Amino acid sequence: MVKTVGRAPSLPSQVARLISDEILAGRFKPGDRLPTERELAETFGVSRNVVREAIAKLRFEGAVEPRQGSGVFVLGNKAHLALRIDTEIWRDTRLFSNLLELRSILEVEAAGLAAARRTRSQLAEIKKALQELRPQALGYSVDADLEFHRAIARASDNAYVATFVNFISEHVRTSIAKANERIDGPTRARTNEQEHAAIYEAIKDKDVVRARKCMRQHIANAMERLGLVEGRR
Repeated sequence: MVKTVGRAPSLPSQVARLISDEILAGRFKPGDRLPTERELAETFGVSRNVVREAIAKLRFEGAVEPRQGSGVFVLGNKAHLALRIDTEIWRDTRLFSNLLELRSILEVEAAGLAAARRTRSQLAEIKKALQELRPQALGYSVDADLEFHRAIARASDNAYVATFVNFISEHVRTSIAKANERIDGPTRARTNEQEHAAIYEAIKDKDVVRARKCMRQHIANAMERLGLVEGRR
């Protein structure tokens, strides 16, 4: 029986979720090879391009692995897939707000740990990312923004904190770009420099309380720019 999905804004996300459901239900187990693109396209009533994008999403999440000449194989287990976050989550205001709240919880503590534990080389990595965000840089880069936060997470000296911050950062990439569209270039560059520089200075000074406070304010400001919450001062 054909399982036709609705023509929603993101068909690949819908197909990725349906395949994940099949894995969670045990119909596809770790080590199993998925049906071919053509077979999946017929099963879900979509084009092969949609299936290809869905597989790319699942690959990014670590659920499947394409193998040259052999097909696509299931990697994820139930525990991993239970942590799955839809790449289109930014379209749902409530869920996305919850994700940013989780980001704040993680990154505020990561900043505090980084201030307490960072090494000279880790501080240098944070500074390098910060320099890419300054007005005199060639241009604002979302990648540089994400790398700044990742560098702080790595400096926390907690591999799990770094892993989760890295995982979440990829899911807020689109939101960062959209938030930046709301303000002009010079203002954006100045805002990013001020907020990120304040975090860096606190970590450099090994001021745990100030590092947490600056990170909390930065993420609260980002949420305000996205229109998710009222600014907190």
